[in-house]
This record gives sequence, structure tokens and C-alpha cells, in this order.
Amino acid sequence: MFKKFFSLLILIALSAPNASADTGYRYWGYFQAKSGELSWTAAMTGPSVEVKDGDVEGWTFTASGADIPATAPMMDPDFAELCGEVSEVSGKVRVGLVVDFGIGEIAPAGETPREFFSDCVIVPEGSVGLDVLEAVLDIRVADSGLICGIASYPAQECGAEIDMDLLAAPIADAAAETEEASGATNSPALLALAVVALLVGLVAVRRRKKS
Repeated sequence: MFKKFFSLLILIALSAPNASADTGYRYWGYFQAKSGELSWTAAMTGPSVEVKDGDVEGWTFTASGADIPATAPMMDPDFAELCGEVSEVSGKVRVGLVVDFGIGEIAPAGETPREFFSDCVIVPEGSVGLDVLEAVLDIRVADSGLICGIASYPAQECGAEIDMDLLAAPIADAAAETEEASGATNSPALLALAVVALLVGLVAVRRRKKS
């Protein structure tokens, strides 16, 4: 499954900018904001990087295709708002967590997105992004290490192919807002590199969980 999903995402990332947006994929996108940052950055690895006090982790159920990039969580990564009233704990770190279950237009058939989730999570020093997520929410992970479901959403699928033509307007509008806020570029080559790095990180998570 890992090889198949890897190949499909690379094809999306390397598609020409004027390619049809009729096919895409929905999945859990992973974003980060280091301590002091107020905007999201698409993670260049899987959730296998050590988190520090003041960091904010973000997950969003999103969809992307040749012309439509993935969107970041709709809530800004404001550590002060998430953890401002939580005192420091010796030997542990405070990490903000934002989980955006996405819009109804990209929900699998028969499913409804869950309510937006945000919290301040306290985990032991040395913890990684996956530890933060698992500390408060149940997750479903593929054999490849890919995060398929968070809090039982979606219920079964993992990185499903979808018709982007039906979703182009709502996804494109959200993506435009995210890109304008972050000033990010949507280069297919950069996207391809990000996909490669993300999947390498996911494999690292899988190995870590088996060790």
C-alpha cells in the first residue's frame, strides 16, 4: 500500500500546473508551528520529530490535486491561546494541538466531519508529534505508517481518490485563503519534495512504534 500511495501522490505533485483538477485525494494533512510562530508550515517529515515546549501541532482532513493544494487548519497556531493558562511541568513540554476535521464537501459518503478540536497537551520531554496526537485522540495507522483516521474519522478509508471537480470551489477558496495568509508558493517541484519527505518521516514513525 505504501508504494502505491507514494506513487499516486508523486504523480499529483508533478502534474503540470494546467492539468485537469478532476482527480485528487483526501487524507490527513500534517502542519507545524515552532515556538513563537503564528502561521502554519506544511510538515516536511512525518510526526516523528521531537516537539518542544511552545510548539503547536496541526492536523487537517483535506483534499488536494494537480491544481488544488492542501489546506492548513482553519485555526491559527496560537500557543498563547491554547496553552497560556497551563503552567510548565518539570520534565515535560506543553504543545498546542489543533485538529480540523475538514469541510462536509470532502467527507466520505455517509460520514459527517467531527467538531473542531483544540487543546494544550502535556507530554514527556523527548516526545514526537505522534505522541502528542495519541495522548488525546485515538488514531488509525496504515501498515505504511500513514495516519488514516483520527478520532475514528474517516471510519475506514485511507488516502482515497476523489473527484475534485465536484469540490473545486470550496477547496480552492480555502486553499487561496491559506496561501495568502502564509505567503506560501505552490510549486509542483516543492510539493513533490514535501511529499517524499513526509512519507520518509511516516516510515520512521512506523519503525519507531515497532522498536
